[in-house]
Amino acid sequence: MSVQTYEVIFRIRRYSPEKGSYWQEYKLTVDRFTQFTEALRRIKTEQDPSLAYRASCHMAVCGSCGMKINGEPRLACKTLVSGIINKYGSNVITIEPMDYFPVIKDLIVDWEDFYTRMFKVKPRLYPAKEVLEGKGEHRLKPEDQRRLWKFAQCIWCGLCVSVCPVIREDPEFLGPAAHAKGYRFLTDPRDTITDERFKILSDSAWRCTYCYHCFSVCPRDIEPVTAIKKTRALTKYVKEPTNVTFNGVKHSEAIAGSIKTTGKIMESLVYLQTYGLSRSLKDLIFIAKAGRGGSLISSILEEKPVKNVSEIKKLFEG
Repeated sequence: MSVQTYEVIFRIRRYSPEKGSYWQEYKLTVDRFTQFTEALRRIKTEQDPSLAYRASCHMAVCGSCGMKINGEPRLACKTLVSGIINKYGSNVITIEPMDYFPVIKDLIVDWEDFYTRMFKVKPRLYPAKEVLEGKGEHRLKPEDQRRLWKFAQCIWCGLCVSVCPVIREDPEFLGPAAHAKGYRFLTDPRDTITDERFKILSDSAWRCTYCYHCFSVCPRDIEPVTAIKKTRALTKYVKEPTNVTFNGVKHSEAIAGSIKTTGKIMESLVYLQTYGLSRSLKDLIFIAKAGRGGSLISSILEEKPVKNVSEIKKLFEG
């Protein structure tokens, strides 16, 4: 039985310090089992040895082959060429380096900033002194293992970071991968630097906008945004919260209170409870001077509770 084959044109965005960025096309015949790492290997060995890319394990474990395929961040080893052809209905496929990361050559990007953020969360277990001295052991209960296991699966591929809009603008945000790895140890009962981890993670967690891009591109279904949500839920225990953490907790509580009492998010009420009367008045004056105060005030005055608020209160009580 013959295996179906495809004639494919790979449009690869290449880069070198001498030439800058440019597109180059390669034609290749593949079958329905061909992964993108295999296609790139054949291009490099059969057509152009100057093509540069990273790949190692070829089984979605090392995380080194992250790139954009038809505009989507993917692991090349986990993606079949035939799958992309069928999805987009075209034999012309584009391959580019991941966004956000500085490009070194072709599909190879610079990981320095990524690793800096990852190592800030101290991504290893800090056991008790007696365990290190061989005088005891740490046992992990099944329920604790289930809680942290998902977040332990991060392979540091950087796909989530490449699509994160916050990390591009906010140097204080650690990024989705760092939060997934940080929460994995934060929730581990064997760790001995829990308070220190809280201080590292809590402020950054409130800088996330919940766009869920990291959720959609993770090749291991880790859900970094869930780790951020869980970290936010714990930040009330931080002894010395920053302004960002403090306002974040108040904002979350104000939203819950607004829904409970009015049945919806009443923006004026939430803003007032989050930042206080003095800050709210200052911001309102600033907006008014900018010529947008009229529409804002009218929208505030039109805010009214929903009908049957009592039914919503029952959800909170139940």
